[in-house]
Amino acid sequence: MKLHAVVIKCGVICLLLCSTVSFVGGVPVSPDQPGPYHIGSYRVLFFVLPYGVYHAVIRYPATSDGIRTPVDSSAAPYPCIVVANGLLGSESQITWIPKHLTSYGYVTLCFTPPRRLSFDTMQWATGFLAGFKTLQRQNERRFSPIYQMLDPETCGAIGLSMGGGGCVEATGATDSVIDASVALAPAGFPSVLDAAQNIMVPIQLQVGTVDRLVPPTSVLNLYTGYLSNMTTKEYMEISGGNHVGFIDEYYAAIAQRWNIDNPPSISVEEQHNISRKYFTAWFQYHLRGLDEYYTYIFGEDAQQDLQSGILADLRYNIP
Repeated sequence: MKLHAVVIKCGVICLLLCSTVSFVGGVPVSPDQPGPYHIGSYRVLFFVLPYGVYHAVIRYPATSDGIRTPVDSSAAPYPCIVVANGLLGSESQITWIPKHLTSYGYVTLCFTPPRRLSFDTMQWATGFLAGFKTLQRQNERRFSPIYQMLDPETCGAIGLSMGGGGCVEATGATDSVIDASVALAPAGFPSVLDAAQNIMVPIQLQVGTVDRLVPPTSVLNLYTGYLSNMTTKEYMEISGGNHVGFIDEYYAAIAQRWNIDNPPSISVEEQHNISRKYFTAWFQYHLRGLDEYYTYIFGEDAQQDLQSGILADLRYNIP
């Protein structure tokens, strides 16, 4: 009888431990915290006319961190997200975004366009759409690190500045495969505004209140004047955040010393934490259908951020 009782107790303990691990792995305390997955990575190139060669890094859930480490197939297939930086930027300056998303079980591709000094947002839009095709090809190649690990039917996009404008254009393109997108301080060129009117999938817009390069009024105009009320959309202003606060901390500090942007009243780390809480929850809710993330983008948690002043503005439309 004693042995039987011990076995039962051990079984109960194991079940509790398994449940705890599953809960922590599936839903961390807050989506601004790292997810449960290790990150593997490798570099790829893809060529698109008329622009040229795009350089990119693919990151995927792995059994350990590193270059071409074995994939973690425990929850495959994984949704995919394409990521892009802005004017003069490269993928190496915005790594915090794809790393964070990959830790949540997304295969990400972060690209650098051929012409970094360009005001043609279509170059970035083309990069997004070609990025998804590149991921699909990698998914079909037997010796690719992500062979048969991708869910090509579930796709997201996130971009900053010119990359944000390109993200909007790609999302509104007639041949778009994007199911949900996030634009960080997106450039508001006429082609971007035109494409925004075609968007019928969930899209979130983020901007800092002291952004000199893409002021909040520009992003709010995109939200109110061009995105349809027939689609799910969200607009949020990060109190004290600026434009360069959306890139990696090291490069943001350099840009700030050059007075490229208005000085922020919050740290880069704080801006990252706020931003990633919202874009991670956005993708978890809209790409994976995880209802527990509703609170972070539409519900009580989001309203608390607004009331406490973490956000200066928060508005959304759910048709």
